[in-house]
Amino acid sequence: MQMNWRLLTAINAAIALITVCALIYIVTRSPVIKRASRESARTRSESNSTSTRPDERGERKISIESPEDLTNTRVDDLGSVPAVELTQIMNRATPEQLAMLAAKFNEAPTDSRTLAGMGIFFQNWAELDPQAALIGAFKLNDVTFRKLAARTVVNSISSSAAPGLIDYLTKHPDKDLMPDCKGGFLAALVNSWANLDPEASSKFMDDLGDTKNDLNYSVRNEIAYDYASLDPSAALDWVGKQKDKDFVQLPDLYDAAIRGWCLKDLKAAATYVQQHLDEPVGKGSVESVAKALFDHDIEDATTWIGRLPAGEQRSKAETTIAQSWVEKDPVASSRWLATLSESDQKDLVGTIVRGWAAQNWSDTSRWIETLTGDVHDYALSNAINMNREGATESDSLTLALSIRDEELRTTKIYDVIQGWAYNDAQSAQTWVRNSSLSSEEKEHLLSRISEIRKTTSDEVAAEATTN
Repeated sequence: MQMNWRLLTAINAAIALITVCALIYIVTRSPVIKRASRESARTRSESNSTSTRPDERGERKISIESPEDLTNTRVDDLGSVPAVELTQIMNRATPEQLAMLAAKFNEAPTDSRTLAGMGIFFQNWAELDPQAALIGAFKLNDVTFRKLAARTVVNSISSSAAPGLIDYLTKHPDKDLMPDCKGGFLAALVNSWANLDPEASSKFMDDLGDTKNDLNYSVRNEIAYDYASLDPSAALDWVGKQKDKDFVQLPDLYDAAIRGWCLKDLKAAATYVQQHLDEPVGKGSVESVAKALFDHDIEDATTWIGRLPAGEQRSKAETTIAQSWVEKDPVASSRWLATLSESDQKDLVGTIVRGWAAQNWSDTSRWIETLTGDVHDYALSNAINMNREGATESDSLTLALSIRDEELRTTKIYDVIQGWAYNDAQSAQTWVRNSSLSSEEKEHLLSRISEIRKTTSDEVAAEATTN
């Protein structure tokens, strides 16, 4: 009997310890998990087994025919209601009924069904009454749910509703979501507003000043793009007035405006940039124009580039075309390369090689063999630098030996041998000794391999001593 009492005492003590640990765990968890635990407990009391709850909900057919049905519906079931049906019912509901339904998310389970219901409910509510929807979102108890609901609202409204919601948000930000209210939420609204009235949204941003967050960059760029798609001249004038603001990236802002202009009148935008290559607007947007022209008509793109004066801006434009063209049609891009000057070919051949070799190294290598002079050597140099599937150090050295320029050939061989020596010094040493290199070259490389071996050995010894 004495043993049983001791056993009972031990069991009670263990139960008490587990209970205390569980309480500490619950107290220290996030609000979302706390509420999930409470919901789990409530659900267990309502059903025989929590494990059957998901299946039971999945089997229940949801039918909503009136606003009264809506208010009596579980919010975690709203995701199962057809969107058109839910929109029609919500449109007939009173503001009070919608607010009451939104409040039910405070008692809903924390799971994917609830999130699905929250998404479709707040999306529809935002379309019906944006401000009421945002107010309802901010009234949710759980901060995570509150943030998700508010994000759904600001990304679901029409552009015409943006100014009113911006006014409310700036005057009544949620204290727990202050960074979002001044950042992501506001950005979504201003971007939406810019689609409809870029002039008014640009004035809003000017009045706002330095926001010290992503609004300075992302929203202004969006405004410049939208503004230029409607009124290029006014947009460029607005961008020009931003030049004295330290928090504004002027080249990117000009680029956004030119991209917007390309949407409206690609030919006019291209002509303007061509005429202003030495100015910030040209320097910041020549690549975007080249890409827009290429996407529209390849011949237009190459013709436009051909009219650009030699120099940095033309090089940028050609590189942009080469990158796009080699992905689309490597053979055609290689033929275009052959029409350029030798200087331009040397600048661009690496772009063609890297893009083509990533798709088909066999075809790329055959093309490289048709090249001559420095263009051929530059092509091989770029091929060696890239990670070709299945290629070994010996393969790379074979390419390096094919380089005709002595200085470049020596450099590439040294680079490959050095990298190989760090991974397999013995194999690198064997290759050098059996190669056709001159005695002086072999001596130099073997000396470097020995240095690497010693360094590696010292590092291993130091690590072993430390351990």
